[in-house]
Amino acid sequence: MSLRKRTFSAVRWTTAGSISKALLQLIQLAILARILSPSDYGLMALVLIVMGFAALFSDFGLNSAFVQRRNVTEEQRSSLYWLNVSISFGLMLFVIAISPILAWFFDNSELIPLVILSSTSFVFAALGIQVRMAAEKALRFRPVMIVEVIASIIGLLSAVIAALYGLGVYSLVVGMLVSTIATTIMLWIYVSSGWRPMLRMKLDDVKSFLGFGGALVANNIVNHFNLTIDLLLGGRMLAATQLGLYSVPKELVLRIQSVVNPIITRFAFPLISEVQNDVKRVRLIYLQTVNMTASINAPIYIGIAFFAPEFVSILLGDGWEGSIQLLQILAVWGALRSTGNPVGSLLLGMGRADLSLKWNLSLLFIVPPVILYGSKFGAVGMAWALLLMTIILFIPGWYVLVRPLCHAKLLEYSIAALRPFAISVIAVFPAYLYANNFHNEIVKILIGLIIAAPLYMALSYLANKRWIDAMRELVFKKPSTI
Repeated sequence: MSLRKRTFSAVRWTTAGSISKALLQLIQLAILARILSPSDYGLMALVLIVMGFAALFSDFGLNSAFVQRRNVTEEQRSSLYWLNVSISFGLMLFVIAISPILAWFFDNSELIPLVILSSTSFVFAALGIQVRMAAEKALRFRPVMIVEVIASIIGLLSAVIAALYGLGVYSLVVGMLVSTIATTIMLWIYVSSGWRPMLRMKLDDVKSFLGFGGALVANNIVNHFNLTIDLLLGGRMLAATQLGLYSVPKELVLRIQSVVNPIITRFAFPLISEVQNDVKRVRLIYLQTVNMTASINAPIYIGIAFFAPEFVSILLGDGWEGSIQLLQILAVWGALRSTGNPVGSLLLGMGRADLSLKWNLSLLFIVPPVILYGSKFGAVGMAWALLLMTIILFIPGWYVLVRPLCHAKLLEYSIAALRPFAISVIAVFPAYLYANNFHNEIVKILIGLIIAAPLYMALSYLANKRWIDAMRELVFKKPSTI
């Protein structure tokens, strides 16, 4: 199977898997929200904060290092596997040990058993994650996506049954753990291709991977801090109501990226790793990745920015009118941020996690002061600070991260990233004007979609034809061999 055919197969299956899992998450939320109380979800949110930060250390970047390295011996792979399991086991013990401190910090003793139970997911996931990464490295996404969707269904059913039996917040933990365990079991049965790790764990086998992995973990920590610093500072500088009005639109904006971007970037990393010595092909793959993500995200974000009052009314209801302007600003911020997200695949594929770390460390001297200044003008000022900072950093980001690795020129990078947003504005604006003749919020959005969607596709055919051709080939044709 040619590289191009494997790539298109990866895109198709990643798309199907991502959409299916997103729908299952919505179904689970719709069902459990009618069984569990808001306090259950609030308690689980605290657990997820702890788990999210701890997860940054779960494999010390070893699995990404495994994907990035082209030639890995069986001895190295086995040592990496057992080291990953050992690190995850140690992380579980650490989280268990600090659970009383976390309960004291959040002033909630119910966190202790929840955190302890949830922490076991690190070990269950570690037992199968390298099998998944090996399949993705070979661009074998079909079995991985099937396993993940089936495991999500099993987790959903488990959570619902547990909730019906009155387990409360524990039903959310049960769903997560059952899904994780089911994923690991099915990966070994259907994806491992008969591979089994040797009983071997030697430092000499893995020490060459530790530099990349350590830099990746450090980078993820700094990047996570930069991404959440607005909420941390907002919690100190803003009233609870203002912070709530700000955090919900931001979460919505980021959730869109979390569904759309991995469809493309999840396979871009192993693909770039495979051709990393051919800079011309790396540049072509990266620019196409940027254009693909931008072409999908752009109409969504621009549509949200124009129809923010309607979205807030439908999704959030009364009392959230203060989020309308924030959603408009953050939608544009999210649109621009989504164009920079694929650079992670480029950096990892080329083995330059260190460059990403240096960039994010430098942002520590920029992001907190800018956000702190913006917070003096309330939630809106904080949102504007995020947007203006993203605009200003567009060219420096290209110069430091993109240009050295794939030699892409600023003009071609800007065209790939920004052209879809110009097309989106041209398509959505007349749809917005016509939709304003109606009063019902749902009708407005439907009318806007009916007008903007075909107009966007037509304009893309004229000005962004490579994306149209790629989507048509992706959906209807078998890709040609290269």
